Amino acid sequence: MTDSEETSIKMTEILVALDHSSHSRAALESAAFIAELMEAKIHGLFVHDNQWLRISKLSSLSEIDELTGRISPIGREAVEREIQKLERSIRKHFEIISRQHQLPHRWSTEKGEVADKVLEAAENCDIITIGSKGRSYSRTKKLGSTAATIIRSANKPILILQKRHNLNYPPIAIFDGSKKSISGLKIAEQIARRNETHLTVIDLSKAFPSTEKSGQALAGLKNDTKILQLNQPNMGRFLFMINKLQGGLLILPKNERYTRINTIEHILDSADCPVLLIN
Repeated sequence: MTDSEETSIKMTEILVALDHSSHSRAALESAAFIAELMEAKIHGLFVHDNQWLRISKLSSLSEIDELTGRISPIGREAVEREIQKLERSIRKHFEIISRQHQLPHRWSTEKGEVADKVLEAAENCDIITIGSKGRSYSRTKKLGSTAATIIRSANKPILILQKRHNLNYPPIAIFDGSKKSISGLKIAEQIARRNETHLTVIDLSKAFPSTEKSGQALAGLKNDTKILQLNQPNMGRFLFMINKLQGGLLILPKNERYTRINTIEHILDSADCPVLLIN
């Protein structure tokens, strides 16, 4: 790709939705890494989930005084104090990570349904960064309900994290001939160039012919780009390839082929790395 094409995608602000889960901490660290590479601001968002305050209305909810052993109900004020304490802790960690990467940053707090507030905040951002799930007890599901809602509804690129990962490894871009996958190539090449590593491309354009005109999107890639072709629409083979490549970041066009919930869960499981969905 030419320099003008590479620089055509400009990122100014990356949104990261934060809670107390390990997936959220991983999302923050990866968002900071990409923001530093792309010279972007990072925006931390904490949402006071409506469900938390509903907990205070449960008649069975109580606390035990450690000194007296007295049992008393937990009211709304006690729940709100714990939420504020949690927010202070998460914000402190956010500011530490932002300073470590020398990033311009801002923080905002909202109340309501998490997915709704993330989507609202994303209107002024270039990428949404989320953990794949909160503190879910499900060991089988790779994607929580909030993350699934954001993936279905967002009109911005979405970076999905499920654990800490070294983004210094070469990025992997999926090319299927669509305009979204061309945008993904541009972002992937920018990340590879700024991270001083090579780019790997899985070419699915023959497996999934597109009606969109992709032109010579692959022809302009740098000589050190590794291009792997998959000519048949075989999802099992595709998952096997991304598992073996062990990339730093998997970049996919955001379309129904890849974002059905069971498919994205298989991809998260196979890639074992952050997934960036390009809208």
